[in-house]
Formats: sequence, C-alpha cells, structure tokens
Amino acid sequence: MAVQQTERTASGRKIRVVRGGHYNVRDQLGHYVAPVSAEDHPCPHACCRNKRVHPANLPVRLDRQYLRGLSDAELERELDQYANYADTHEEGFLQIIAALTRREESGKKAEARKERARYRRETRESEYRDEVYRQWLEAESATNGYMLNKAGKRAGIDERSLFTGPESRVIKYASPELRDWFAVHGRPTRVSWFGNATQRRAYHAGTRLAR
Repeated sequence: MAVQQTERTASGRKIRVVRGGHYNVRDQLGHYVAPVSAEDHPCPHACCRNKRVHPANLPVRLDRQYLRGLSDAELERELDQYANYADTHEEGFLQIIAALTRREESGKKAEARKERARYRRETRESEYRDEVYRQWLEAESATNGYMLNKAGKRAGIDERSLFTGPESRVIKYASPELRDWFAVHGRPTRVSWFGNATQRRAYHAGTRLAR
C-alpha cells in the first residue's frame, strides 16, 4: 500500500513522497518515475545516470498556445535556457527554434507587403501628378491661357492649384472659360483619384461645376 509523506530537500523545499507507490509520475523528460525522483532528485535514466537533477519548470515539450503567447524577447530567453539542455530537451529546443523561424519568415513577408504597398502609393502619386499636368496643359490650350479671373490675378493664384484644391477656390478665382472646361472634363482632385468607391461616386455625381 502506498504511503504519502512530506520530506524536505537539501534546498529546504518541501516535496510529497509516495513510498511503495507505482511508477506513474512523469519527470521533466517525460519518463515514468517513482514520485521520489520526480522533483529535486537526480535522474536515474541513461540520459543523466544520476549525475544531475532535471531543471525545474523546463518541460520536454512546450504547449503551442504558450509559445504563441510569448514575445520575441521571451522566446529568445526560452531558447537560451533550452540551449543548455538541448541534449535532453531536444524537442522543446527545436520547438522554440521553429517558432522563431516562423516569426522571422512572417516578419519578412510583412516587410515585403509594406514595400509593395509603398511602391504602389509612389506609383499612384506619380501618375496623379502626370494627370494633373496633362489636364492643365489641355485646359490652358482650350482657354487660350485665360484660367484666372481678376481676383485670381490680383491674389497671384497659381492656376494649377485650381485643379486639385477645394471647389471654393475655383468659384472664387477661376475664369469663366476654366469653369466651363471643368464642367465638361471635371477636376483631377485627390478625392476623385485616391478616394474609395463611395467618395469617387459622390464626386462624379455632385461636384461638377455648373456652366
């Protein structure tokens, strides 16, 4: 019959010992052992040959959810700890390496996505500037250069700003010829170019200037 006793280890820690019990407890390496060898006692198996105590709180296999919840710095600390026991805790050691590798690959993919998005934005900005310049040239030809009214000329307005700025500036400073041109061709505003579908529909439906 198994008898439970409480003993104190050399470090002063209390442990529960089962005398006469079966080998039904796993140690940190996953071996079935008698309870007396489960904690703070040298491992009797071939891996350690009673030369050392298994490290506390260092499971052979780590829980996946636990690994996912660790920060990169915490993973690195776990790796440092497992590196000292890679021979006996190889599975946990390889788990941490695999987790770090996945994160590194994921980070590279994320950086590549950012770079592609940055390139698309720069390309769109360049295309937008080219389109504004093209429409400005077309409007200049159509209006024979008369794109500002008297108020616009007195204020020293750059007529190109009327193509992309708020509509209130067009009403205040654009010549009748330019306003007529906008009524037919529209203006290459940032909303009409970069806005989402709803914004672009609203622009084309309601922002054309009346003749």
